[in-house]
Amino acid sequence: MVGTDSALRRLTREAGKLLLPYGFEGSEGMWSRVVPGGVASVGRTRTLRTWTDGQQVLRFGLCLSATPTAWWEFHNWRNARRGLPPVPLEQATGPGLLDERGLPADMTELWSLGVDPSQPGRHALQADIDAIRAELPRRVHAYARRALRLLEPDHYLDELLTVPDPRPAILEAIVVLLADRGPGPELDDALSRLPEQDTSDYLVYARSRTAVV
Repeated sequence: MVGTDSALRRLTREAGKLLLPYGFEGSEGMWSRVVPGGVASVGRTRTLRTWTDGQQVLRFGLCLSATPTAWWEFHNWRNARRGLPPVPLEQATGPGLLDERGLPADMTELWSLGVDPSQPGRHALQADIDAIRAELPRRVHAYARRALRLLEPDHYLDELLTVPDPRPAILEAIVVLLADRGPGPELDDALSRLPEQDTSDYLVYARSRTAVV
């Protein structure tokens, strides 16, 4: 028998081991894989601590992100303009617009890890541990595949283009990713829809990028 925090650490390590066959590496609840299309990451969410009937319950799940190479290139281009050092691809982040919310609802529900009320010493409830462990392989597979799929050619961009009435952050990412394709009416339209205060960097980048594509 183990406490809830120890059980959480063990389950996190098990998730990391399950991610190894997919090419993800890391520790401390965050694993990543660099592919030609960018960097994919799968991690453990922040732990929520709640109380039910006087007993603490830990709630947590998995999360994912994908950073397309084109987005990383744009940020390093902007860093250079601002006199900042480049960021290695393996450390790239953003745009943070597509994640696990593209998965079925049952894959994104947080797990609950409670305390066994029949045991002294605040031991984790074995039934909760077993239930989470049984779900881990299926959920890890779904998260790893989703993160990697977002980095397949044009996949991230194509998903963003389906968003109705996109907010400025989405438009910015669309401009950057379209610029990687080269000039065209879609890029012109995206640039025209950017808020005026956002156009400078994105317009200059798009023009410089499309000039060499």
